Amino acid sequence: MQTKMVSLKVILIQVGFVLSIVGVALTFNLALLACTKSSSTQLPTMSSERPPQSRVALKNSSWRLERWERKGSAVALVPQTEVSLHFEDNQVNGFGGCNRFGGSFKLVDDQLSLGTLDATQKGCDPVVMNQEVQFLSALQSVRRIDSDASGRLVLFYALNADEGVLYFVPMK
Repeated sequence: MQTKMVSLKVILIQVGFVLSIVGVALTFNLALLACTKSSSTQLPTMSSERPPQSRVALKNSSWRLERWERKGSAVALVPQTEVSLHFEDNQVNGFGGCNRFGGSFKLVDDQLSLGTLDATQKGCDPVVMNQEVQFLSALQSVRRIDSDASGRLVLFYALNADEGVLYFVPMK
């Protein structure tokens, strides 16, 4: 049976409905390091010249979410869920804990922008679905990318008043 791809907006609406019926209330305390705030969320304009290259190599790389921080605290990740990213050419895909997702991305210097992400529409435990929806929203809001001394991929996002950092380790 072929899995139907749907817009992230449709998943957000369906998950919101399921969560309101079930009455699941989750509070995530997340951290944001003071140095992570980007001074500009606007991406550089593209010209006919070759764009500058990021010092983070994404081509044909795979990553697993290790840590998530927002507003001074770590997000408690749902146990037994592996969230992942894979970059190939100008495409990103991965697993959000319940559903597979995919879309396009652009990387210029340390500015990362993702196109609309499509995801499968599998139903899972509401707690897992809530984490996945929040993760995909954060991922769509990534603006800056970096790597740290230990080789982790570090993604900085800003979603309305919510700012955070996603830390990924390489997958072998």
